[in-house]
Amino acid sequence: MKPESLRLFAKLMEKGYITREQDSSFYEDYCDAEIASELAIMEQELDFTLYRTNGRLYLLPNPSNELFSQDNSDFRRSVGNEKLEELYLLNYMAIFLLHALYGGKGNTLQTRYYIKESDFLTEFTQHCEQVRADGEALKSAAAQYSMDFLRLADNWLAKRGDESNSVDTKHGCFMKIIRKFRDEELLYDADGVWKPTVKLNDLMPYYLSQNRIAEIHAILEGGRTDAGDL
Repeated sequence: MKPESLRLFAKLMEKGYITREQDSSFYEDYCDAEIASELAIMEQELDFTLYRTNGRLYLLPNPSNELFSQDNSDFRRSVGNEKLEELYLLNYMAIFLLHALYGGKGNTLQTRYYIKESDFLTEFTQHCEQVRADGEALKSAAAQYSMDFLRLADNWLAKRGDESNSVDTKHGCFMKIIRKFRDEELLYDADGVWKPTVKLNDLMPYYLSQNRIAEIHAILEGGRTDAGDL
């Protein structure tokens, strides 16, 4: 194996991606057919995907990858070792936030260019109130997705509305998700609103294939089969 292939792999492992502007020599190495071929073998053997878009090359662990990808334990540590019930709520909030930004289809995947905390809190609260109103109708969806929608909604609606950073407040939960996204270089603070980074804009089309969009619609609509058409 060429040394350049190993150096490029190490560079990708360091940050998760390289750019044509900042890492031009590494980016040019990937254009070499032999190096690209060797990295393709590493993709198969180490269970990751190389994804190139807009002058960037990303190393993305596949869902089955146990070496590079994060599991629930990693996520729990990154948001403050919260209880399992809070972890499920934070995961659900993260899905809702991404859906708020990228709820479209095809070339119009991104539907918002920023999100404000007040808007998120209002919309997520309204969503949970609707879940509570649907009540019994969500039992089949809970079984299908292994997600107790009513319990998640009740947990959120019971949160306090003050500005404490505690997980017992809506603000505190929101900031835990925001800090997680910020630390992963997915969102940044733009004068009081949160905007997607280049990295998030690059990766959402990869992660949100049409079948995944339909499933997320279904999850956020309580499992309704026509949710993907909304």
